[in-house]
Amino acid sequence: MGRWLRIATTALALTVPGAVLPAAQAADPPVRITFTTQPKVTFSTGLTGVGAVTFAAWRVSRPSTVTVRILDAEGTVVRTLVEGQSVRDASDEPWYFKDAAGQDVPEGDYTMQVEAVDSDGNRDVEDYAMPLDRHTVVPLQGVIAGFTYSTNVTMSIAPKPGITLANARFLIAEDSYTGYCAISDAKTPGSGGRIQATVDVSDCGDHVGHAGAFFEFTDRIGAKQKGYTPMIPVRVADRSAPVVTLAPYAPASQTLHLRNPGTYETSKLTYWVRDASALASQTYQIRNGFGITIASGTLTEGGGVGPDALTRVFDLRWSGTRNDGSPLPAGRYRVVTRFTDAGGHSAAGPATTIDIDATIPGGLAATRIDGYNWEVVVTPKSGEDVTGVAVSTAPANDNDPHPQVAAYDAATGTYRTVVSLAKRSPGTYPVRALITRGTAPTATTFTTADQGLVVLPDTEAPVVTPPTTTHLYLRAPDQYAPNSFEFAVSDQSTLRSSDFLVSNATGSVVDHVVTDGAEGRTSFQWNGTGPQGERLPAGDYVVRTSFTDAAGNVTPASTTVRLDDTVPATMAIVGRTGNAFTVEVTPTPGVSLHIVAVWLRCCMEVPRLDPSTGTYRGTIDLTGQPPGTYQLDGEVSRDTPGAGEGPGDGQGWFYLDPVTVTVTD
Repeated sequence: MGRWLRIATTALALTVPGAVLPAAQAADPPVRITFTTQPKVTFSTGLTGVGAVTFAAWRVSRPSTVTVRILDAEGTVVRTLVEGQSVRDASDEPWYFKDAAGQDVPEGDYTMQVEAVDSDGNRDVEDYAMPLDRHTVVPLQGVIAGFTYSTNVTMSIAPKPGITLANARFLIAEDSYTGYCAISDAKTPGSGGRIQATVDVSDCGDHVGHAGAFFEFTDRIGAKQKGYTPMIPVRVADRSAPVVTLAPYAPASQTLHLRNPGTYETSKLTYWVRDASALASQTYQIRNGFGITIASGTLTEGGGVGPDALTRVFDLRWSGTRNDGSPLPAGRYRVVTRFTDAGGHSAAGPATTIDIDATIPGGLAATRIDGYNWEVVVTPKSGEDVTGVAVSTAPANDNDPHPQVAAYDAATGTYRTVVSLAKRSPGTYPVRALITRGTAPTATTFTTADQGLVVLPDTEAPVVTPPTTTHLYLRAPDQYAPNSFEFAVSDQSTLRSSDFLVSNATGSVVDHVVTDGAEGRTSFQWNGTGPQGERLPAGDYVVRTSFTDAAGNVTPASTTVRLDDTVPATMAIVGRTGNAFTVEVTPTPGVSLHIVAVWLRCCMEVPRLDPSTGTYRGTIDLTGQPPGTYQLDGEVSRDTPGAGEGPGDGQGWFYLDPVTVTVTD
């Protein structure tokens, strides 16, 4: 019970004629002690996991001088822990249940008395209970030290005087209350306050450890605490067989289709095997319809993850063969598995079946088109659910990342494509079809046997078709718009072109090189200029070259290019109002214009067609521009037949000669 003394002062107010004096200030409140921990019984037997030690924490309401004493049940001072210590606010003090001489005190009821005196002389004394119990333990019952258990262990604890049990958990652990291999749920007291649980130790395997319990209880002064029983050494023997299930993503039956003639796909049956001990063996047998074992082997531990730490993952991979590697005939086969742990306990896996399908889903036929091209036709077998076909000419055993996709021909029910072996040396090359059955994620692929495609020696000259581009048109009054001219050349060998030479009928231009010949080059570019870079006059010019293949076969080639120097339109100023100028664009007879534009850096005008005159007129207003002379630019687009795909989809642009205008104030 706290005891404290408050000394109060009285405030006096004095009245002095002609002056006002302040009242005396009130004294600070006296010191008060508040404990911030809860008292509890200390069990020196280790019942709570600690020995004979306790502590109390408190706060003082203002800086004070503190003295801490330990009193026994009769109020006699056993030991003074602190005397005259300055404390500003919070403090705490442990006691190891030793007297002033350092000797252990007997069990009993002790009190920590804290006394605080503040600077005004106010005093407060508060007591904190510290009972000591040197004899109570809660033993584990139902377990025999050194005994060997294999399945279940029933354990219990009972209350003791001054101990009211709240709940408990029982476990088998290494040598402490961590690293356990078996543990019960939290149990509550039954009849007489006893707590009991049966612990399944089958997950412990062969194990040497300890049995114990940890629990929550209320001591005799109402404090809630956690306690532990002394641990008892026990042995656990693994007498349980593995528990085997199929992984939830693994099918109970599977079909192996042909991957290629004579080779089936590889199965993957996945098993979850739960056992506390290591596995000594995991075997499988493949049995036919008569129960005869025709293949056997060992499952491999997979890379998957089971549902808990005791579950391991095993895969059965089998490719439909006997142990000597020879393929089995089509049919249904039964899979028998057995898993045996280190203790010799074994269990069979779930029943599964594997069906072998030896059906070839389609056939390939290749028909020669010429010396290096073939039409490849794949005819799917009815009922095989063929959903796609690709064709590969990669070397045998090479993975082709980009096989050639064949198109489905609904009229014939076949898949077709043309395979070209151009640029390959004479010889025999493989071709195979990759036939897809079904759809993702269960689609399978069958690869047909290789057939040989024979590339014949190259005895034929390249086949050349002239360019479709035949004209160059003016881009501006002094230059043609450049263009590219492409010869279509086919040959089974690599090609090299000679220089592309330009000549005209008049002989003013002879063998002018517009583009150098090179390996693989089948086109030239030209801008209508001559040997000195000058713009050539209008007319027809012949560009000649030749194409030579790797076998030395030569095909001469030529094309005629017409230079058209027609100026499609002219531009003139035909009127003026202030600084607004009327611009007229007059098309050249026979030329069709599509777009007409006139501009200065500040502004732009799109003249409109005047049907009565056939000219384009518009006004460009330069009002607000600084006085001076300006140059108006113009542009038109017109048809350019024979120029190929160019700007405006065959409509060529032409830059008109600029006109000069003068802006005045």
